[in-house]
Amino acid sequence: MASSLPSSPELSAAPKAPIGPPRRGGPTDPSHDEDLRRGILRTDVTRPVAALLVGAFVLVIAAIPIGQAIRDKVAGDDSVLLDLFRHKPSKENIKQFEDDLNKASTPREWVRPQVQALITRWGGYGNVKAVLGTPGWLYYAPGVTAVSGPGFLTPAILASRSKAALDEGAPLTPDPRPAILDFAAFLRGRGITLVIFPVPDKASLQAIELTGRGRDAAGVPAQNPDQARLAAALREAGVLVFDPTPPALVAGEPPRFLRQDTHWRPEWMEQVAGELAGFLSAHGLAAGPTRAWRGVAKTVSRVGDVTDMLALPDGQTLYAPESAIIHEVHETRDGQDKLFESSDTAPVLLMGDSFTNVFSLEPMGWGEGAGLGAQLARALGRDVDVLSQNDSGAFATRQLLWNALSGGEDRLAGKRVVIWEFASRELAVGDWKPLDWTRARAGQGGGAP
Repeated sequence: MASSLPSSPELSAAPKAPIGPPRRGGPTDPSHDEDLRRGILRTDVTRPVAALLVGAFVLVIAAIPIGQAIRDKVAGDDSVLLDLFRHKPSKENIKQFEDDLNKASTPREWVRPQVQALITRWGGYGNVKAVLGTPGWLYYAPGVTAVSGPGFLTPAILASRSKAALDEGAPLTPDPRPAILDFAAFLRGRGITLVIFPVPDKASLQAIELTGRGRDAAGVPAQNPDQARLAAALREAGVLVFDPTPPALVAGEPPRFLRQDTHWRPEWMEQVAGELAGFLSAHGLAAGPTRAWRGVAKTVSRVGDVTDMLALPDGQTLYAPESAIIHEVHETRDGQDKLFESSDTAPVLLMGDSFTNVFSLEPMGWGEGAGLGAQLARALGRDVDVLSQNDSGAFATRQLLWNALSGGEDRLAGKRVVIWEFASRELAVGDWKPLDWTRARAGQGGGAP
């Protein structure tokens, strides 16, 4: 007997599903997969809205170069934009164009300082060059990286730095050992002793001001893991190494570095100069006629060079100028008071970077006649010859000396000792280019190193 199920009022009243394609869900709905494979991304943006957004974007992009071109025309300046069409499109020319465009960009000149001020004041961030420490303290980023990074003599690190430089189209020599040992051998052949003098980084000796951690206020200063290894290898090879790093930090002791600057305070610099003079005397390297140098106190003041690196707006109030007392080195000669000057005939040659120039090179803003060369002469009571250039301590002063020798100027005549001062960060980030010292002969000329 056939039977039939009774019909349910609820079932019979249920609405029928609409005929047509199923309604799609959100972005994770599998029904989107076919469209995505075909490169189709469906949105709910209407054509008028899309056109408005695209138009606004194009307007912003076009307004900057057009506005820059109008500004250059009004000011009578050559437009950097035209350089893109004046040179062959090579990697070097394009990079140079990008650099020139960055420097010449008026919108960038105005916007960037304002943005930097905001992120520094409210975000507590610096930039690729400047690291913010505890309030009022600034650090040079490569120095912090050198101290806290891996050992600079690690084969993998050396290979990585070489590869990165090649990728940028500017090959470098990351290992400092060959350059130092080769230079020492050249000087030894002329009867001259080399003293290596790496200045410890601010991040090593002002660690608590960087991290704010109480445990960093005392104890052995932090250094790159390979710095002691390098010093040991150099000493074993017969190269003298003068390291002014204190054996331990003491909580509450006066700072050794300027608060907003990469460089040392004048008080500690003078102390180190005295220690260096004692080091030379202990090795029988202090020679030459005695001189009656004396120090004359003077107050100098400016914001530090790391503040400059932040590129804050003119009139910024985040960092106030810092004052320091320097001691200009004077001597009364022929009845006249004279400020220290480098002496080409001195038996001591100091080769150095900005740590040598600060307090001596007036454009740096920290005074003159009171730098490392002057203080070393004062501590020795003798003349000192100074050969210095800011930045690139791994290479620049060696190149200056090489150029002088190969050009016929014998800067090593009568020298007993060469002190090569450089920022210790150079060991980890510098370019230790080799120089052919066999071609650096006074009076013989020379070609490329």
